[in-house]
Amino acid sequence: MLGKHPRARVAAATRQRILDAAEALGYRPNVVARSLARGRSFALGVIVPDLRNPFVMDVVAGAERVASSAGYAVLLCDQSARPAAAHLETLLARQIDGVLLDAVGAATLPVEALRGVNVVLIDEPANEWPGVSSDALGAGALAAEHLLELGHRAFAFIGPASDVHALRMRERGFVRRVREAGCAVSSERWRRVPASVQGGLDAMRALLALQPRPTAVFCANDLIAIGAVKQCLTQGVALPRELSVVGCDDIDMARLITPELTTVAVPARELGARAARLLLSHIDHPEAIPERSVLSARRALAKPLPVRLVRRGTSGPVAERAASAGV
Repeated sequence: MLGKHPRARVAAATRQRILDAAEALGYRPNVVARSLARGRSFALGVIVPDLRNPFVMDVVAGAERVASSAGYAVLLCDQSARPAAAHLETLLARQIDGVLLDAVGAATLPVEALRGVNVVLIDEPANEWPGVSSDALGAGALAAEHLLELGHRAFAFIGPASDVHALRMRERGFVRRVREAGCAVSSERWRRVPASVQGGLDAMRALLALQPRPTAVFCANDLIAIGAVKQCLTQGVALPRELSVVGCDDIDMARLITPELTTVAVPARELGARAARLLLSHIDHPEAIPERSVLSARRALAKPLPVRLVRRGTSGPVAERAASAGV
């Protein structure tokens, strides 16, 4: 509609008269007619790994805000319920104008199906399409640096069994910084679980059974960390006096547990918003999309969105007894 389309070039006074008249007449824009006239569906597809994850929903919220302000509807698809390739086929059958792929493994999708489609990736590596990302490597390094400064040297990690690129990069950043500090990385303290609260519960139960126990645990996302904290409380392990736990994402739930979760904040809504803006730009200016080699170079130079440590109640200095027992 005229009043909500940011690209409409109409004088302010004229715009207001038109809007007043439309309201008085009860006018509603005909999206189908507009689509036929302009050769677009004015719909975007968004394929995400799991809608049960609040971080994912924040990414979607950021994308939807930008899309709706430009007059686009968003069709949301959950990979946990159906393969991404099947979702993509359905979206293309609906003549969508573009698709956002959020950490769903774009490299595994058939290239033929995506040829000629406006695609933007979120937190995924690929040379085929443009994308936006967060500083996942830096997130892991920040968590490690924080725990090292608190005196910890006996580390554990809980991460997903799935090959989600951003989560793997968080792990890599953490391991790299821990090793740079001269700390050993024990395989028995590395746990692969679903990226969920239940995964964190199960992994922390196993870690607490080790002798000696780790003194600090980094979790690849906040859902895992919340499960880990819950297991510590269930077994009477005092946080952070006996054990420190750090998550990653900074979802709202991180502040709803006691003690509140120390985590690395990742700008989820800005990720989604930037991805949507980039996609809309390519839809409006398809001739401006660079060749693959140029895309690859641009992605290599593009700066990921920065992350920051949020220190709360689940991390603290290592206890002397634990420090002497631990590495």
